[in-house]
Amino acid sequence: MSSDRGAALALAAPGALLLLVAAVILVGCDGGAALRSQVETELGRVAAAVDRLGDDLDGDRVQNAALIKQYAARVARANPDLRELTEVLRREGTRDGTMYRALVTRLDEARGMMPPPDAAADAYVPIARELQSLAAAADPAEFSRALSDPLNVLADLSDGALPRVDAISASASRQANAATDLGPGSQLVGNPHYGQWRSDGGGNSFWVWYGQFALMQNLLGGPRVGYGDWAGRRDYSYYHDYGRGNYTSPSMRQQQARVESTARRKFSSEGRTFRSPYARQRTGASTAVARQKFAASSGGARTGTASMRGFGGGGFRGPSRGK
Repeated sequence: MSSDRGAALALAAPGALLLLVAAVILVGCDGGAALRSQVETELGRVAAAVDRLGDDLDGDRVQNAALIKQYAARVARANPDLRELTEVLRREGTRDGTMYRALVTRLDEARGMMPPPDAAADAYVPIARELQSLAAAADPAEFSRALSDPLNVLADLSDGALPRVDAISASASRQANAATDLGPGSQLVGNPHYGQWRSDGGGNSFWVWYGQFALMQNLLGGPRVGYGDWAGRRDYSYYHDYGRGNYTSPSMRQQQARVESTARRKFSSEGRTFRSPYARQRTGASTAVARQKFAASSGGARTGTASMRGFGGGGFRGPSRGK
């Protein structure tokens, strides 16, 4: 590889890291040293972005995070029996929330994905892909949209007193998707930040909440959620319909694939048709969010690039009642 080409690679825009890796593989040149430098630079940039997001959460500059705190306080005042649960949900609007802490953990894991110095260019694809995902996830506007799920759990707990944000009403969403009514908290089912699918040993998997999120089940009751039924009749959530690519670590994605594969085999052995939870996108996002996502997707298609800077600003601010 010529020194001029190496300099060009070293000076490539950080936002084009994944494309840079692909270009080096396609050209077939020995760009390992330049790629390593770019990855190290991008690691630093993403780490800074995650730190800034934490500062924004501390300063109430992430809109839906600030709303989570307000909603939690109002639901707790109106229904003291839910105070412990609302406190658990309130933390999702802070750097102590599971969503933010997961980004910090993924950043640490990404550092461990760095290939050895003599690795070929294609060895950099996994870390480049993960850094692209993390950069998008750490964007404050995108993180705010991701928080619409726990925020709207609080809206639903208010019995219609508080509006849903970035989403249509619960009843309209269930009707549009022919979804099973799992009650408040259904947005978080299947989201690996809040629980996991646990096998019963017979090929069936059921949703189990993590830690204090078990209060969702203890306080609200509701049916035991089986993976197979949920997959075919789940309702809209931001995570499942827009955010999964940015907010799912490689290990989480592998676990999701294993659970789906097991369910698919189980259904096949029983002569039933299995429907993947991601076979189709559910209706339920606000018009503004849907438009923003369409614009972001169309922009990437036009340029043939996957932006490392995440999604642009904007977001729904018009209310829709939670019930």
